[in-house]
Amino acid sequence: MRFFGDHAQDEDPRAVAEDVARALRRAAHLPGGIERHAAVAAALVRAGELAQGLGDAADAGACPPAAAREALAEAGRIARGLWRSFEAAGRARPPEARALALRGAPRAIRVRRPEGHALYAVYPEAFAVAGRALRGGRTTWIGVRSIGAGLAAMAAAGAGSRGELLSVRPGGGAFRRTLAPEAVRDAVARARGGRFAVVDEGPGLSGSTIAAVAEALLAAGVPAERIHLFTSHAGPPGPEAPPRVRALFARLARHAAPADAGMLAPAALAGDLVGRVRAVAELGDGAWRGHVALPADAWPPSTGWMERRKVLLEDARGRRWLARFAGLGGEGERKLARARALHAAGVGLPPEGLRHGWLVEPWRADLVPLSAAGVSRAGVLDALVRLLGASARRPPGPGADPAALAEAARANAAEALGPAAGAAADRLEAFLPRLVDEARAAEVDARLAAWKWLVGPDRRILKCDGLDHHAGHELTGCQDLLWDVAGAEAELGLSPREALRLAEAARALAPGADPALLPFYRVCYHALELGRWSFAAGAAPPGDERRRREEARERHLRGLAARLAELGPAARGRPRAGSAPVTGRPLPP
Repeated sequence: MRFFGDHAQDEDPRAVAEDVARALRRAAHLPGGIERHAAVAAALVRAGELAQGLGDAADAGACPPAAAREALAEAGRIARGLWRSFEAAGRARPPEARALALRGAPRAIRVRRPEGHALYAVYPEAFAVAGRALRGGRTTWIGVRSIGAGLAAMAAAGAGSRGELLSVRPGGGAFRRTLAPEAVRDAVARARGGRFAVVDEGPGLSGSTIAAVAEALLAAGVPAERIHLFTSHAGPPGPEAPPRVRALFARLARHAAPADAGMLAPAALAGDLVGRVRAVAELGDGAWRGHVALPADAWPPSTGWMERRKVLLEDARGRRWLARFAGLGGEGERKLARARALHAAGVGLPPEGLRHGWLVEPWRADLVPLSAAGVSRAGVLDALVRLLGASARRPPGPGADPAALAEAARANAAEALGPAAGAAADRLEAFLPRLVDEARAAEVDARLAAWKWLVGPDRRILKCDGLDHHAGHELTGCQDLLWDVAGAEAELGLSPREALRLAEAARALAPGADPALLPFYRVCYHALELGRWSFAAGAAPPGDERRRREEARERHLRGLAARLAELGPAARGRPRAGSAPVTGRPLPP
């Protein structure tokens, strides 16, 4: 199934280096505390991106290795400063800004966003805490690109190590990464019997990325007892991991970065913004459903580990707050700006602010789900138009081009419905010339499920969880506003006439694709949601949660079959269960 995407951008490495220096200059002018500490962390995240981009370019022969090593060394220097800041609760003097030479660096490098820092509350400081396990002795620190370049620098800082720091990128398929032993042989020769620390986030669905580096070290002659894995959690690899990888993780020494170490606890970070608070409950992985006005038998499905981390907090006056991980550095700032834009448009709650990755907003216990509110269809359509307007006014980021969407739809249709459905999806190619000319990327919401809409006592309809699905791990990314029109139609039961009205409103808000191209997005939306819920269902243990996820999968399976049939007489896949098109819960009358 196609669902995940790796959105990268071409950037000038010198401009990235200036971003690093700018963050450090900003830190130098802030008073001691969490905001100054966060500015140093933002510099490290950006330095890690620079080291990743130049490292990849050097591997491809497009950049002198010396420039890549310079960037990695700068990440190491900033990491040591961030560790000093962490140990001093943000009161240590930040590292000075430096100009990098980057001699021979290309005009553009491919920068990949470190998803852990953007989505999964992976804090570099936690890797430094874990790195203390290897204090003393000689250690070679290998960061697995993308995110590992900066994380290895932090783990080394925590160990107090000035040992060699390098980064590598395994190749191969998403769940079957490999690394040639030649990539580490020189480092093994220089190590003279020392330890090797392999540093990366995860393990994820397969664990194959970090396992590939460990296997290369073993093949290069490093004994297993000298290899240490540094990961963001202590759990095993996910369901895509083969037995060989599972056995490797069980065999090698493992050091997990601790969650919420010291000043990284959400209550501590939010408390800097709203006053002393205590954590009431973790709301991620679907736990939020137990804190809203929904009986358990009406719970919607959860996407599990793909959800952002959320924590319910309470202050001394009994006020409650929602702290949601929004991302470190620039990622968090962009999501704070979107939260403010949604509030200004009348479809979002007012954010209180952002502290080192955590966005804080009021917890509204008086909000009820859309399905229970009895609001008018006109009211829902008005809220959708407001949401589209807020998205249209935001600067877009990267996203899949129409051809990539069409290919993903074809692959998912063929896998789920059979070869005839895959052939039917080939009809999407007829839309591509016009889409290339007309479609305009926007910072779409991309998750318009009925349970993500809440209604207040004043009958105002609010969109929750609307900050970053355009910037998540989904293939789609930023898309033409028609993507959200198709999503609203599928999830909220819009009639064809209502969907057309919404599509016309979208085009009036911002230049974009002709509403006549909506059939393309209808097919692609169901196909990608089919991928989302297939992965989510596969990761759930047997029980009610798996059943809910499988029901969501089947709904999009039937929706995909129906939308393929609308493309033409040959576009008729057969779903495994049922045949009628099924959309989300209809709008209230």
